Amino acid sequence: MAPKSDKTHSVAVIAGGIAGLATGLDIRDRARDAGLEVQVTIFEKDSEPGGNLQTIRQDGWQLEWGPNGFLDNEPATLRLVDRLDLRDKLQRSSDATAHRFLLVGGRIQEIPITPKAFLQSGMMSTAAKLRMAGELFVPPRKDLGRAAEDPATDETIDQFGARRLGQTFADVMLDPMVKGIFGGDSRRLSLAAAFPRMVELEKDYGGLFKAMIKLSRQRKKEGKSKTDAGPSGVLHSFTGGMATLIDAMVADLAADPVAEVRVNAEVRQISPTEDGWRVTTSDGDHGPFDAVVEAAPAHAAVRHLEHLDPIFANHLAAIPFAPMAVIALGFKREAVTHDLNGFGMLVPTREKRELLGALWTSSIFGGRAPEGRILLRCMAGGSANPGFMEQTDDEMAAVLLSELRPLFGLKGAPDMVKVIRHDRAIAQYVPGHLARLKELDRTTASYPGLFLTGSSYRGISVNACVKEAETIAVNVLKGLAEKHGHARTEAF
Repeated sequence: MAPKSDKTHSVAVIAGGIAGLATGLDIRDRARDAGLEVQVTIFEKDSEPGGNLQTIRQDGWQLEWGPNGFLDNEPATLRLVDRLDLRDKLQRSSDATAHRFLLVGGRIQEIPITPKAFLQSGMMSTAAKLRMAGELFVPPRKDLGRAAEDPATDETIDQFGARRLGQTFADVMLDPMVKGIFGGDSRRLSLAAAFPRMVELEKDYGGLFKAMIKLSRQRKKEGKSKTDAGPSGVLHSFTGGMATLIDAMVADLAADPVAEVRVNAEVRQISPTEDGWRVTTSDGDHGPFDAVVEAAPAHAAVRHLEHLDPIFANHLAAIPFAPMAVIALGFKREAVTHDLNGFGMLVPTREKRELLGALWTSSIFGGRAPEGRILLRCMAGGSANPGFMEQTDDEMAAVLLSELRPLFGLKGAPDMVKVIRHDRAIAQYVPGHLARLKELDRTTASYPGLFLTGSSYRGISVNACVKEAETIAVNVLKGLAEKHGHARTEAF
């Protein structure tokens, strides 16, 4: 790292996962564009940066340690891809991903995507379908959008689904969706924090069906077709896996004299001093820094910041995390009877299975399995079944194989088994989360130069972390400009 001059400012970023790296990169770039000298140091406790964004490659198999990809509906992520010149390495998911499945009544059933197909499906009873249609006549709640100010109004995802569309819909459709995204329990997660768009639709249009009708009319008036990019987007990864994004960010930062990624640097404490902030790691004190961005998960941030304010630390510690086991299974194609023409299958709680869901990875992206092989990515555990994690790797694989064999027609032993354990996989946005964020924001505001970011707070996806990185970078540079009397803070 270049020596610090009197005109150079310094920023420490704690944790080198997607949130920390994206934030550090954005701070450096925006500072440079504004003519401000800023040195960025990223502290990563492990020997390699990336956090959960790791790609495992062995014997022709390509497995993801964490997220399988990202949707192309977030401009911030696409800006990052372009900044790193990675467009030619982007990999679009196959058309098979349009087919998604649920296990209902012990049978794999495709989720219908049109009203007619849904009415003809046996996924729910006639009474449950009629209850869904009645959503048009369910009045909106009068206290929508107040979860941050009044936690008592914070509805769970299950409560929302049952209120608007009926309990059967909540059990069959919402419950497995929440498992697939959060590894969580729809009865214990805040709708406003996890799916704020649902609150907006009810608040703005009076209901989900009314919103769909009005938005469809609006698209037609604007000349947009149903194939235009919608809220869901299209899943993308990279030909070399999600680690491609991490590797490119690290290489970009490493080539810059005003940036540094320090590995094997476990942070123990972040402390304010008269001349800024000091970061204490396993190899000593570092600083002073003009600002610190805490990008580690909330459970790690507690240890770094608990000495500042016990109430602050309590709010961080109150954010729970779901444990998750990912079991990758590889088979010869002829050893699988099911055509696997789809994205994957999720399992509602009412099915009473250990399996939360299985992605048909080799059907989603090419190059994930050797020629003539298929790759399944199975998930188990989660916040509703943490006891699953107490088993050995062999026991986990055996349990899931026993459930999968009759469903997919699996024959013989798998060619490849890889178990990935995440003791604290995904932050759970429980009721009261938005109110907790408000308190955390209030506390960080009392410590100028301290910022929180990452998947623990305002979104668990890669897209959410990259989008938040841009916001944090702007706020950090505005703070530096104001602290040191620089003009034109609007440049950030």
